[in-house]
Amino acid sequence: MTSTLTRRRLLHGSLAGIAAGLSGGCAKHRSGRKAVVVGAGLSGLNAALILERWGFEVQVIEARERVGGRIWTLDALPGSPEGGGNVMGANYGRVLKAAHDLQVPLRSPPRTLPSDYFVDGQRIARDDWASAEANPLPDAWRSIPPSRLMGKLNASNPLLQTRAWHDPTLMASDTSALSGLSALGFPDAAIRLIGANNSYGNNLDETSLMSLYRVMGEFGRLSGPALAVKEATKGNMRLPEAMAGQLARPIEMGSPVTAVHQSSSATRVTLASGETVDADAVIMPLPLPALRRIDMSLPASQTTLLETVDYHKVVQLHCIVEAPFWERAGWGGSWWTDNLLGRIFTRPIPGTSRFNMTVWINGDDCDALNAMDEATCIDRISRALWDLMPDAREATSVGQLVRWSNDPFAGGVWALWRPGQAATAHAALRAPVGRVFFAGEHTAEAYRGMEGAMESGERAALEVMRLLA
Repeated sequence: MTSTLTRRRLLHGSLAGIAAGLSGGCAKHRSGRKAVVVGAGLSGLNAALILERWGFEVQVIEARERVGGRIWTLDALPGSPEGGGNVMGANYGRVLKAAHDLQVPLRSPPRTLPSDYFVDGQRIARDDWASAEANPLPDAWRSIPPSRLMGKLNASNPLLQTRAWHDPTLMASDTSALSGLSALGFPDAAIRLIGANNSYGNNLDETSLMSLYRVMGEFGRLSGPALAVKEATKGNMRLPEAMAGQLARPIEMGSPVTAVHQSSSATRVTLASGETVDADAVIMPLPLPALRRIDMSLPASQTTLLETVDYHKVVQLHCIVEAPFWERAGWGGSWWTDNLLGRIFTRPIPGTSRFNMTVWINGDDCDALNAMDEATCIDRISRALWDLMPDAREATSVGQLVRWSNDPFAGGVWALWRPGQAATAHAALRAPVGRVFFAGEHTAEAYRGMEGAMESGERAALEVMRLLA
């Protein structure tokens, strides 16, 4: 390496200069330094683009034959439904700016059809929920639909005015959602319904109450126009594809990494093919289940955490509906259930008379489905769908099964924190180890989802620049 990027040159001006660089407004410096980024999801791509703007040679290595990570548009299906990240929140500044800068057109998502309910074996129309005999909630709670019960947490939410969800002081009182909701006065029937479709934990006994406060706090801080969400008009994968197209060096696709080793002055990445790649630093923006598969020398405490942080289980069955079979029976078209089917989301395919229908199953209910072969799993879900809605059989066809826990490069959809775990685990998992740096939504400070991935990639890129300045 014949030239280096000095600390004075890197930090010249002020933090405002770095901020300009992160937004694409800086001139490229030739640092003579090389970084490897393992994974071409939003986090890795954002880190790679930032490092390139500051003159680093960057090589992105991706195990799959596509970019995007847990953003996965099912382009082979009519309507191109999303198998991964669904929407871009109105507060996702990095994501929205990237889409604007890269000319990825956005739109407001087609409106999901209204949900009716199927609880304790009984169908309940949404307009009848409050008065229905099958509504299991006590009188003071009967007007709250099952999908909004968790929102009652904001009456006692310590995070409505802060994002310090992993603050040790706050986390000292963290407990399981199961016991915490009960202590807060949630009736048993409400807790059961929350647990039936909890997107933020595999079961309430192992779900951090503080993590639920975090989610509800984010929703609570949004109001009015801020509630608006966006999606990429032609599928959310268009954003990571556009980001990848900006890289100076093509991504090395279909190349799983098996090992990352380092010395005091360099790193070496070993691929499944046996090929090795040397660099000055490595960024690992991988989900923890994928990180566990890679041979690395990490501190014992960090290795232990890799094994103990859970990931959320999701099974999706994407279907195509040819005609609105629900209208004849007076139903809305989507369903919230307390049985195997979880939630059923239906939305129109723009410009057609057809619909995308997604059966979305959460948490430990996925275990039996994940153990089945694909054909058996599809048959099991399909039969449950026909039992619930016999009229759907003739109007609906199966499109694609998505099982994130069975994906070796994901292991689930997002990281989950056990009660009290985030107070120590969050900081430890994002801490650099020598020349190896960590990113991904599980390491993000302020955001979740797509924005959390972008945020974490930005932070990891800055950490690399500080080391190699």
